[in-house]
Amino acid sequence: MKVSTRWLAGTGAVVMAAGALLMAQGGDAASVMADVRKALGGERKLAAITALSATGRSERAMGETSMGGDYELMLELPDKYFAKQVVAQTPMGAISVKAGFNGDALIQDTEQPPQTGGMRIMISAGGPGAGPNATPEQKAADQRRQLINSRQEFARMSLGMFGASVAGYPLAYAYGGEAESPDGKADVIDVKGPDDFAGKLFVDQKSHLPLMFSWMAKEPLRLTSTVPGGGAAAGGGRVQTFTMAGGGAGGKAMTPEERDKMMADLKARMAEAEAGRKIVEYRMFYGDYRTVDGVQLPHLFQQAIAGKPSTEVTIEKYRINPKIDPKQFETVK
Repeated sequence: MKVSTRWLAGTGAVVMAAGALLMAQGGDAASVMADVRKALGGERKLAAITALSATGRSERAMGETSMGGDYELMLELPDKYFAKQVVAQTPMGAISVKAGFNGDALIQDTEQPPQTGGMRIMISAGGPGAGPNATPEQKAADQRRQLINSRQEFARMSLGMFGASVAGYPLAYAYGGEAESPDGKADVIDVKGPDDFAGKLFVDQKSHLPLMFSWMAKEPLRLTSTVPGGGAAAGGGRVQTFTMAGGGAGGKAMTPEERDKMMADLKARMAEAEAGRKIVEYRMFYGDYRTVDGVQLPHLFQQAIAGKPSTEVTIEKYRINPKIDPKQFETVK
């Protein structure tokens, strides 16, 4: 995956300069955000957007390589949203995860090809997950964590698309200073919201378009483990994927004892990996703004973690105020 030099180098310079200038400048956060919404199309046109869909491609960094696949996003304001993207490739085909929210309920669904040869695939979005033997309380806590993750992901994207969040997830803005890079100057807006949501929005002073959102969080869980039958378990980023093969195509499936042993080993490895996670900087870059039905929408979302490219979403087509089947927003039962 190749990440634009302008976003990683140019905006990176903005971030480095911001630390020295935050206390030296004054400004009005409300005025900056009003200019952002004006640049995106104006209050009237933005307020007229009640639903939006987008399709394109996503690419995820996987060590020295990358993995790509189809991407889909749908939202109905003020409180329905999901994104669907490929998170793994297997010899049998692609695995996609759909994650989001409908009000206070979690949307999560996994699409995967038919399993053969004793292979089983487990997907956990946003962390290690509650596990198959979790108590009802543990499952409820896990769903709550994933719901928060989806809401905060949507808030970060909505700042780039609409210059605001939604009524169901209100954000507060404070002027954080002025940052400088070889590409020009940016206003820095401190953003805070529910569930400890916090970060800095960088706004280009010339175009008044959002450049980047920066926040601090634990680095992705990274886990590699050999499992019975020669398979592998690996995790990283927002979605962890674990693949267990019982001897390959036509091989014998694992016994309950083998499965329990494998799960216990996996749990121990995940606990060890979790204990070593550090707090690092995440950056979401907004780019390639184009006019769609009178409003400016970013067609490129790039994310970097600790200065390294992580994911890239390229939007090929937006639809504003489409009619969306309510079944698309079905929640976890």
